[in-house]
Parts: sequence; structure tokens; C-alpha cells
Amino acid sequence: MDLLVSGDLKGILDVLSHMEQSELAVAEFYHACGEIWSQHREFWFGIGTEEHKHVLYIQNMKAIIQNKPQHFEKGRPFNIMAAQTTIKGAQNNTAKLRSGQLQMINAFAIARDMEQSFMEARYNEAVKTEDIEYSTLVKEIIQDTIAHKLEIERMFAAIKK
Repeated sequence: MDLLVSGDLKGILDVLSHMEQSELAVAEFYHACGEIWSQHREFWFGIGTEEHKHVLYIQNMKAIIQNKPQHFEKGRPFNIMAAQTTIKGAQNNTAKLRSGQLQMINAFAIARDMEQSFMEARYNEAVKTEDIEYSTLVKEIIQDTIAHKLEIERMFAAIKK
């Protein structure tokens, strides 16, 4: 049953809004890391910029769903409370970082954990669709996330040596 008929449109848009807030919080953390550790500024700003790109993608995804709700069905249930916890955690870690409470190795561990979080893996599960435009945006986010995980793991391993 499509989102318009099922009445799930508002709920799905709310899920995507939480995903958008999560991307913003993660981008802010990465940006703060780049400001603090200038020797790795390019790395941190690079992945932070991609997180900002994801925000734009999610905004486009919401617009696609609003314009064509009949092409979408509700997917797996999404835990909004868990999303809010993820957002708050990223914000708290950014505050700790800026107040000097985190060392670089901690920041890499946090970044790794954020990229492995459930939110990053749920973009293709929130709705069911065969809409190519929407699916392309989801695939871009997932591919970027996989690349982020690999880059962070590589940097983390180098820092630990």
C-alpha cells in the first residue's frame, strides 16, 4: 500500500528528517576535528563535506517522496528514539572535542562508530520503492558511507601505530 493511501507519509518524512539531522551532527563533528587537528584537516573536512552532501540528498529524497508518494511504501520500522540518541551523541562528542576532552585517537574511534551506526545502514530500508531517482540518491549515500568507513579505518590504524 503506497504512502498516500496508508497514511504513512508524515512518518516517513519524519524518519528522513531525523536522518538529515544525524548527517548534520556527524558533519559538525568532522568539521570540528578538522579545525582542531590541522595535520588531518583535509581528511576531516573531506568527509564532513560529503556528510553535508548527504543532507542535500536527503532533502531531495523527501521532495521525491512528497511529489510521488504513490511510488513508495513503508519499509522496516524505524526507531526515532535511537535516532535522537545518535544525534545527541554526535552533538555531545563535538562539545567534548571542542572543550579539549577528546584525543585524536578517540575522535577516530568515535568517527568509526558513527559510520557503522544503524542510521547509515537504514536509508534503503525506510521505504520500498522502484523510483530510480530516489534509489540513486540512497546508493550514493551508502557508497560514500562505505568509503568513509574504509578511510577512517585506514587513518585510525595509522594513528594507533
